[in-house]
Amino acid sequence: MNGRGVIKVRNFGIVFKTIYKESIKTKSFLSITIGLVLLSFLLFASPAIISYFDKNKPADTYKIVNGTNLPLSVEELTNLGGEWELAKPDNINSLKEAVKNEELSGVFVLDEQPNQIQLDVYMPKVNQKLLLTLEAYLEQTKLVSLAVTEAIDPAVLQSLNTPVLSHIQPLYETEPNAMLIVYGLIAIMFLAISTYGNNVATAIASEKSSRVMEVMITKVAPIPMMYGKILGIGLASLTQLFSFIGSFFVWSNLGIFKAPEGSIVQTIMDTITWEMAAYIFVFFIIGYFIYATLFAIIGSMVSRPDDLSSATMPIVIILMASLVVEMLFVMDYPEGKVAMISSYIPFTAPMSVLIRIVYHTISPIEIAVTLSVMLLFIALFAALAARIYPKGVLKSDTLTFKQLIQFNR
Repeated sequence: MNGRGVIKVRNFGIVFKTIYKESIKTKSFLSITIGLVLLSFLLFASPAIISYFDKNKPADTYKIVNGTNLPLSVEELTNLGGEWELAKPDNINSLKEAVKNEELSGVFVLDEQPNQIQLDVYMPKVNQKLLLTLEAYLEQTKLVSLAVTEAIDPAVLQSLNTPVLSHIQPLYETEPNAMLIVYGLIAIMFLAISTYGNNVATAIASEKSSRVMEVMITKVAPIPMMYGKILGIGLASLTQLFSFIGSFFVWSNLGIFKAPEGSIVQTIMDTITWEMAAYIFVFFIIGYFIYATLFAIIGSMVSRPDDLSSATMPIVIILMASLVVEMLFVMDYPEGKVAMISSYIPFTAPMSVLIRIVYHTISPIEIAVTLSVMLLFIALFAALAARIYPKGVLKSDTLTFKQLIQFNR
């Protein structure tokens, strides 16, 4: 490496370290990072917290007024949940007042109607699960009573009353809660790319508008400066992301809280392995670098940070469109044509490939190919940025792509 190359590498290192240190020292960075760590802690602690409050919560109490001939059993009603008591039909108004005063959790009134039984429910907030269970119990009691009256064979009655049991089976070789993990990964990637990509554009536009860029450009070449900013802010975003993921490994290895089987926390622990963490790292870096390079070019074109909102709108629209494609097509159909095609488009590939990895619908060969495609596009974007960025940062006014192209001829 010649002397000029050594200077460029050193200048890049100086810009990279400076931008990274400045990014991680901001109050917003520290507060968000602490918030993410606390969020991971709450996710692990939530089952224990919910269990604690449920244990100390007084039992729900219900009263039921039976205005029919159905033989209701307090023991069978208690099996539905809560504490039950049969009440007389002459004090319904006082029972309703008890519900209003939170002395009772609910009151149910059974009334005989022509050809049917009516159930009136008095609850401040209807417990749908309890209501469905109670209705099923009343139907069963009605059938048993009818069988006794009409002398129907109990075996026939049991056969007629046997419900159809539905079991939802996963289409793909993954946990049922994995969709929630995918939603979380996409949301984090979308927010990180949009936030930190915009930070790159804002940093460049601010330096350009304050004329600091003209002083810096005499000390540091434009290209090392641009990539130093992109990678410095990118490393800061990765620090946040992996502080969140790393805290999950810490809480799981410490064993302070036991995650219930089938819970979202248990699914996260089973899904985000070291291999998955490596995939998240790689595709997060690639996705960020693709968009951050475009944000850097836009930041070099505007004359002041106030113009960024309109200038970066095309990039935001592309990012939003990518998110819509993931949500509407790739999430529900990870083996569909849209998922396969979007895996090779640089703007959608990072999210699409991660989804397909979680659902085990992509082969290692496809991962290697899509990585090659994305790296090729990054090289093209870098070549484009190398031609546009130096011209843009030296112009004090806002430029268009047409003007930049003319400058590079």
